[in-house]
Amino acid sequence: MYLSAERLAVANQTIRETFEQCSVAWQAIPHWDTGDPSQTKVRQDNVTGPPGYLALQTLPQAFTVTLAEAIAPTHDAVLAKVIANTSILAGKFDDIVIPALHVAGMQSVGVGTATPPELLYSLIMARSFVEKGGYRAASAGVTNVFGLIFLSQLVNGYSVIDSLLTPANVNSVYRVDTLEVAPLTAPTPVRGYMVGRRQRIAQGGAPEASPGEEPVDIAVSVAPRLEVVGDTAANTIDLIVRVSFATRVKDVGGLVAFIS
Repeated sequence: MYLSAERLAVANQTIRETFEQCSVAWQAIPHWDTGDPSQTKVRQDNVTGPPGYLALQTLPQAFTVTLAEAIAPTHDAVLAKVIANTSILAGKFDDIVIPALHVAGMQSVGVGTATPPELLYSLIMARSFVEKGGYRAASAGVTNVFGLIFLSQLVNGYSVIDSLLTPANVNSVYRVDTLEVAPLTAPTPVRGYMVGRRQRIAQGGAPEASPGEEPVDIAVSVAPRLEVVGDTAANTIDLIVRVSFATRVKDVGGLVAFIS
């Protein structure tokens, strides 16, 4: 045994908490446990298309600890590396889940030059699209740093963000790096998404929400956890933080893309 049962339990608890704090997709999109860690496929459950299946993928983040760190009197040395690599895993997870929101047949809304009146028009149009699909609870917005800057513009010294989000019925906004940052001259670069809701989900509250009612969810066969691989010739211990999942867009009517 390379790590004691207690240290492994503490590490896995830290991984769960860190992943939830670091991953935008985990905070914004409800997930559910498939109940089978060895599962390789999951039903797509597309409400508008024929039955199909999605492959579950395992996303690993490998690192090593020394023997001294593994058997140290306190957990600190191991947990420091666990936290650092879990945050990297969360970023990789977002890099896969967020682009998966862009699917064929979804509605899109242009944002023009991103002045407050144009943003308000685009946001309300997006709201109308998701509400037509039956998603009338407050929506979530996902954008990049430039989108957040545009939403936070000052007019006469006052932020316009509340004036934009309240009419659009958006109660949470998330910033991610996995959106196109190409110049505005690029062909239809995606600047963000509106994710419709049937439940009222607070900022970061998706892990506690029921996934069955939402247009997109994440099927998880292996929740974020630590795998102990074994010792190496260099007298270190190979560890992996990993998660196995599939992003399921079940109802394209509950998603809208914002494009330039």
